[in-house]
Amino acid sequence: MSGTELTQITKENPFLTSKVVRKPESPPTKVLFLYPNERGMSTVPPSIATLSQLLKSEGHKTALFDTTFYKFDDEISIEDTDVIKNNALEVRPAPVDIHEQDDDDLHFKKTTRSAVNDFRVSVKDFEPDLIAVSCTETTFLRGLKIIDETRDLGIKNIFGGVFPTFAPDLALQYQNVDMVCVGEGENAIIDLCNSISNGDDYSQVTNIWVRQKDGSLSKNSISRPVDIDELPPITDVGLFGEERFYRPMGGKIRRLLPVETHRGCPYTCAFCNSPGQNRLYGDGDFLKGMSFFRKKSMELVKAEIENHMKKHNVEYIYFWADTFLAWTDAEFQEFCKMYSKIKLPFWCQTRIETIEEDKFSMLKDIGLDRITFGLEHGNEDFRRDVVKREYSNEDAIKKIELVDKLGITFSINNIIGFPDETRELAFDTIELNRSFNSDNTSCSILVPFHGTELHDICVQKGYLDPNIICAVSNSGESILNMPQWSKDDITHLRDVFAMYVKFPKNRWHEIKEAETNIELRDELSEEYIKTFWSKSSAKIEDDIADAAKGLF
Repeated sequence: MSGTELTQITKENPFLTSKVVRKPESPPTKVLFLYPNERGMSTVPPSIATLSQLLKSEGHKTALFDTTFYKFDDEISIEDTDVIKNNALEVRPAPVDIHEQDDDDLHFKKTTRSAVNDFRVSVKDFEPDLIAVSCTETTFLRGLKIIDETRDLGIKNIFGGVFPTFAPDLALQYQNVDMVCVGEGENAIIDLCNSISNGDDYSQVTNIWVRQKDGSLSKNSISRPVDIDELPPITDVGLFGEERFYRPMGGKIRRLLPVETHRGCPYTCAFCNSPGQNRLYGDGDFLKGMSFFRKKSMELVKAEIENHMKKHNVEYIYFWADTFLAWTDAEFQEFCKMYSKIKLPFWCQTRIETIEEDKFSMLKDIGLDRITFGLEHGNEDFRRDVVKREYSNEDAIKKIELVDKLGITFSINNIIGFPDETRELAFDTIELNRSFNSDNTSCSILVPFHGTELHDICVQKGYLDPNIICAVSNSGESILNMPQWSKDDITHLRDVFAMYVKFPKNRWHEIKEAETNIELRDELSEEYIKTFWSKSSAKIEDDIADAAKGLF
């Protein structure tokens, strides 16, 4: 579905904001959230925690089935992205098997039990009225498979998230999908569950497309963006269980939770779906100035952090924002004043263009532990014309040097496999990364998700079937069929990208051989870790022991 078609959906009735009130005598709706995650090291998603809290505030009941710790081995399994990241030297290794407590590899070992069977047990125990599947494009098929194999239980479902938002017709081609949420879900799920509770028809609830009994679809218009300052200051993160609060970072195991500071992004990167959200909501043009890009009040951010600390003993914060420094100067000063009284170490991500020495100095003083910058590509022309990021390499080097001078640990995100990119262009990205003293360097293979500008370009060029569901994330191979650069070569370069960046150029002939020689690649990987990520084992053991306190 193109951006134009999405905007037309909104314009049907942009100001319609249904508000269904639950009758006092109506029974609560029981909602079982299904989170079909296949990454063991991902953080808790704020969306489900927020939706669950909203439903509980309305008197409804919620439960969660999270597949994060399940190991899948079937026809739709994707290669473990955590393993891919480790093998490609994108993250510092965290030796999580030192203590062997409870034989769970300190929170990250996956079970081989059947997720479908366990989900059945959850459904029978909780007896939900609705299954709400929160998914991205990479996890849609996993969620669908679980629904397919439990369809006999007769529970209605709704799929929400970025994939159903940007490809609702494609999602509803699958007959076992009952409803999809197009756009934000906060108001929609309340109206839906109140309607179910009241026993009323819910086929006209805004933001929801509903499959009718005769097979036709009710395609309802989208209501205005949620006022995120009216969201509950305390979210239901406890729904996930505290084993999900742990995440390896920088060679340590952190007890970490996310805090949303921004929703959406003001920038227009071609590989990202945030610009698609802006198009979907009309960039504020006809919604009385309300844009998809919003910033939470500092009072709300502060309340959520303090709850994480008091209730969940969090020792580390990840600020959930596409561009953390997408604040005005006044808003930035307000954040620093607020957070200076907290000073928990935190991690965030932002754009290179937002780097200013005085701001980063202030962030370091109040707890900035590490930061991630999205570079994506090292060729200025290609970055401007294809990636839609416009700044000079010279400026990027100067700004990153400011961060390095302050002693702030940082990482750089890169992407290869763009449409019409060549191996030679990808080496421009490697060359620019060699100018940075980054702690680690990630390299992902482009996934042209529905709703992004690059998805449309790839389809137009014949590199991508428009109905393909991108279920590979940054694991596996490219899904593009391009004549100038083979899938295998893209994958091989991704696997040794970090080596090309960090090792001296007189070693490049070895790295080139290691692209296809796995034994040599393993040898070079071991050398890489010892050379660039050395750390005393005693210090690592102390870090892990401290992080594990309170769980065992």
